[in-house]
Amino acid sequence: MEYNKEKPLKVVTLCSGYDSQCLALERLKSVYPEFDYELVAWSEFDPESKTPLDKQPAVVAHNALFPQWKDRNLGDMTKIDWTQVDDFDLLFYSTPCFVAGTLVLTDEGYKPIEDVKVGDMVMTHNNRFRKVVDTGKKPANDIIKLRSMMFDEIFCTPNHPFYTRKRYRKGHKSVRCFAEPVWKAAQELTKDDYLGLAINTNEQIPELKGVALHRGTHWDVVNELQKHLSSECFWYLMGRYIGDGWQRNDKTHKSILVACSDRNKDVLLKTIQTLGWRYTLTKEKTCYRVTIYSKELCEFVNRYGKYAHNKCIDAETLNLPLHLLNAFLNGYVDSDGCYVDTEYRITTTSKKLAYGLMQIVAKVHKRPSRIYKAKRPDKNIIEGREVNQRNSYMVVWHTDKRKQDKAFYEDGYVWFPLKEITSTNRKEFVYNLEVEGDHSYTANGAIVHNCQSVSQAGLQHGFTEGSGTRSSIIWNVRDAVKIKRPKFLCLENVKAMVSRKFIGMFNLWQLELERLGYRNFAQVLNAKDYGVPQNRERIFLVSIRVDDDNNMPKYYFPKPFPLERKLKDVLEDNVDERYYLSDKMIECFQHRTEVAIEKGNGFRFSPTNGHGCGKAITTCAGNRTDDNFLYEDETKSEDGR
Repeated sequence: MEYNKEKPLKVVTLCSGYDSQCLALERLKSVYPEFDYELVAWSEFDPESKTPLDKQPAVVAHNALFPQWKDRNLGDMTKIDWTQVDDFDLLFYSTPCFVAGTLVLTDEGYKPIEDVKVGDMVMTHNNRFRKVVDTGKKPANDIIKLRSMMFDEIFCTPNHPFYTRKRYRKGHKSVRCFAEPVWKAAQELTKDDYLGLAINTNEQIPELKGVALHRGTHWDVVNELQKHLSSECFWYLMGRYIGDGWQRNDKTHKSILVACSDRNKDVLLKTIQTLGWRYTLTKEKTCYRVTIYSKELCEFVNRYGKYAHNKCIDAETLNLPLHLLNAFLNGYVDSDGCYVDTEYRITTTSKKLAYGLMQIVAKVHKRPSRIYKAKRPDKNIIEGREVNQRNSYMVVWHTDKRKQDKAFYEDGYVWFPLKEITSTNRKEFVYNLEVEGDHSYTANGAIVHNCQSVSQAGLQHGFTEGSGTRSSIIWNVRDAVKIKRPKFLCLENVKAMVSRKFIGMFNLWQLELERLGYRNFAQVLNAKDYGVPQNRERIFLVSIRVDDDNNMPKYYFPKPFPLERKLKDVLEDNVDERYYLSDKMIECFQHRTEVAIEKGNGFRFSPTNGHGCGKAITTCAGNRTDDNFLYEDETKSEDGR
């Protein structure tokens, strides 16, 4: 063997991750004791992370596996000065948003994306809250605008992925059908793409800690409100307060006030009387004013914001059980809404409040709603006086299903059509979030994802030179090849790299390597054909430097062999309880499968006993209907799971 302990193989890895390439070389050493290698340098760097380089997860994993080469990480491969890197023989390489004001649904209600912090919990495409582990901000020159029936507008970069279902027609009756959800770049969306709204499915009554009130010479902690939180009357009153209420908080008075008309005055008064609170009723010029005296209630309603344009719906209200949330919605409609032409309508100057109400409609009625934004001049003349004005938002919905409905509810989501995609000349900072596990969040109600570039699980932006995608950094490898001229190159990547969409660029890359004096050998290999019980297809491109035109290098990929190991052979015997699916999740997966079978498309929930080969492991394992799920042998399990 040419490379041995006296002359080890000199290796560099790019986009290293934890360096499975070096793990393979370690295995080679165990098979051929005379073989040895040295990792000259490696490059692992997440350009979107604010975490220090040595604290980034992949770098930490690499240092744990190969501590002897801890100080050889070159960081960002696009900034490597290859003239300063020692010579090497083998090069392994691979490839690894929204403007301010965009609202993100968190466990504290809707927040502007620029205000979301690391540690906040955000709603994901799996209808659950997950932790934000990083935030990003960068300048962008190519902002596009999206408009839809369930958001007024979204401004984002063209490559940001949305969770969508494609509409198509089936049969001689041209029945409207929808494909399974996929992630799709904003610039690739069409009017046949329906976007997804994740619905908050929590049903919890808030637990209050009470408030400290001054009682003459001492302070008391009072929690009289807790007993009312399971009452529909209380939440109806909260809806009335958000619609047309405010606080009076001075030295002598601490009370809330709610305006009402003669039409719905009696309902409001009966509600307050049922709750047992002290109040006064005052006749104003155009309406009635009800004043409720409760310091504790004043503290409670602080969660809903101050002034009409700052009103919002907090997370504890959004988390309410359906019957209480319905009472809240009815209260708001009675105070600041109307029923016109068989539809409910509300108008507000608060964008947060509008989106909160849309979330409530979706949760309570399992129905979509529409939002309209009215842009108004900053100033206006009313009855001879100049007054300030703000943009307003109108939300419209009905609670029954109708033939002409464009949007629809299914399995915890509302799917709604896109109206318009336009380019803008806006140049400004855009923001993005990195979310633990699910890698998704909501933007103005629509489900969006963190970006990837080539993977089937991501957006498939491609790796065109200069495109700015993560996969396009493959062209930075050319600098290393030109300057260092290693004997061997090895590319490993997802099979999508040789799909019809990207094969042209893949072939162009091979031609570039040939121009630089290398001969290429490419083949798709499946891990299950080489002793690993996982159906994982990857493209491998081996390039060998041509030193003699009369003696062209040759390379033969290994031949497949029968798989002897089963999935259960590589699993742990004792599994933590958190890795078991809940009954609710199992029912959800089974229902999705039934729907997919009826439609003749989509993925199937098909857990196995582990006696076969596993499916490809994804970066979001455990979230898709067709992931690797196992059931335990009931004869061996104490609880029969």
